[in-house]
Amino acid sequence: MKILPINVIHRKNQTQSPTLERNKSTFAATTYEKSFAPIGFKGNNIEHNNFEYGYSLEELRYRLTPKRFTKWTLLDFNSKEYKNLAEGDKEALTHLIIAAEALDPVYKRLDNVHNLEFEKFLNLRIAKGEPKAILTKKLYDAQKGIIGRTIDEQDVILAKNIKTTPGKGFYPEDLTEKEFHRILINMLEDGKINEVRKILNQRSVVVRDDKELKAIDYTQFFKQEFTKAANELELAAKTSTDKNFTEYLILQAKALGQNDPNLDCAADKKWATLQNTPLEFTIGRECYSDRMTPTVIKNKKLRELLKTYNIPAYAKDNIGVRVGIVDPIGTEYLLKIREFLPFMADKMPLKELYKQNILSTTKTKQTMVDAHIVAVTGQNGAYRGSISIASNLPNSDKLAVQTGGGFRNVYNKELREAKYSSGIQQKLDTLLNKSYHQYFSVDSLHDFTILHENLHSLGPKVGLQMLGVYKNTIEEFKADVGAIVMLDELTKQGFYTPQRQKEILTSHIVAYAPLGVDSSNAHLTRNIMQHNYFIQNGGIQFDNDEKIKIDFTKITKCARKMLDDAIKIQLSQDESVAKQYIDKYAVWTNELDGIAKKLKNPNARLNSYIYSPMTTGLLKNNMQK
Repeated sequence: MKILPINVIHRKNQTQSPTLERNKSTFAATTYEKSFAPIGFKGNNIEHNNFEYGYSLEELRYRLTPKRFTKWTLLDFNSKEYKNLAEGDKEALTHLIIAAEALDPVYKRLDNVHNLEFEKFLNLRIAKGEPKAILTKKLYDAQKGIIGRTIDEQDVILAKNIKTTPGKGFYPEDLTEKEFHRILINMLEDGKINEVRKILNQRSVVVRDDKELKAIDYTQFFKQEFTKAANELELAAKTSTDKNFTEYLILQAKALGQNDPNLDCAADKKWATLQNTPLEFTIGRECYSDRMTPTVIKNKKLRELLKTYNIPAYAKDNIGVRVGIVDPIGTEYLLKIREFLPFMADKMPLKELYKQNILSTTKTKQTMVDAHIVAVTGQNGAYRGSISIASNLPNSDKLAVQTGGGFRNVYNKELREAKYSSGIQQKLDTLLNKSYHQYFSVDSLHDFTILHENLHSLGPKVGLQMLGVYKNTIEEFKADVGAIVMLDELTKQGFYTPQRQKEILTSHIVAYAPLGVDSSNAHLTRNIMQHNYFIQNGGIQFDNDEKIKIDFTKITKCARKMLDDAIKIQLSQDESVAKQYIDKYAVWTNELDGIAKKLKNPNARLNSYIYSPMTTGLLKNNMQK
């Protein structure tokens, strides 16, 4: 097996100029005004008239053809699900959509400090009828930012001289890892313990303060956006027909208004208990984007200081919002699987070495709903080569979980149906040996997703941040290989048939065949690791036409070994152990390159965009008022 160096994988359309050098300065962080004032850098400001388009008009038109830029449509006003809602819930749903829209700019600012100013730049030029601006805005709205990815992991950069950084918009753009560590060490040695604690928490934007850093809580930095969302949640609570859902909305509104983690905790705990509500509303806070905070454990002196002062380093939260209508039939199926959670917990390897969140002796603290989606904003609505079709929250770093709260799984019906129907047939025909086509089924992908999300509730939950930037990759890897193991266990229990087991395995392997390399993407990296392991150990084989054949017994055997490896890595709480394992299996090989080349069609889809008829209708009505 020949390994191709990841750093020489060719990336298309990289015409961007080198990043502009910027002088370090204090960034005055205040609540955004309605105009979203530009972010200033002393000595070299990027104003709205200084952006340069990343793509030519010809390239933009190429990327925006219907085959390459497909529409994923969410639920609309004419659906039976909406029509069957009580009038009070219909009114509440309107306020929830407006709340979701209010938080959209928060994600954009946290993603890149230039996003909102670039959006203003585009809108000014669209008003003048500029074709480039009109087309660029379509891509910007789809990926919710200047920088995105295609489905085959190629960069999409809509403005030249702009780059992504490990600290995204959470930290100053010019802050390097080395300087970050030095500043924190100096602050700790100067006795500024509480300020460092704030800098390393999940919910603050970090800015320069002379030679130091300063943390500004989200509720202060995004006061305008959070206040608008909170007001809409309070209005929704007034007409919601479900008592528990109403209580959650009130708690969530309070949490948006104050810098108090205990309020977030209370809202999270209540949200995690919601099961039979007509409506779905989630403000997701996940920490997969921040790759600056987890680096603190690399510095031995800093790591020891943080340990001395008992300061955990939590990667910062991005914000994603989901609004939906709960589907009772889909939810009923999920709850059948939930009954097996204690059984699955008992089948986890090395279970005697860590505390399980799911126990057979107590009531399972996990709710599950299938939801028709009417709006997704922020990270949940940003299509960057892929998009989330389900979630298991809160994450283990949240106070609600650490103080005994439960989890909640939400599955996004319209998004998964769009995802499962996009390009799957091409993968099937191109990659899979004909004799295995009988085992492929689109609906079985949902079963794998259910198992994957439930695995996030199992296994070690303490000290995972000590795995640094590798924490998320190992967690996603654990969830995937654990899903295969539990699929086998549930088949033995009779929940799945042997035929269904083969369908789920086949569908997963084909649907998630790696198309490219992005070491910063935990989901992509775990796919590469799995496929390499399967290939090396005979689970995936190739016929004379280089099409995939599957040894189902070996796949399951491999998954059991990989799950055992993942748990051991999490228990080690050692970043170097995680890195060594990922470096071993997250490599781009000839076999993977062959798979990717087969799937690269110049006329195939590059990306998609989310269309929310309800949001569009509400915005149109508001403009007419």
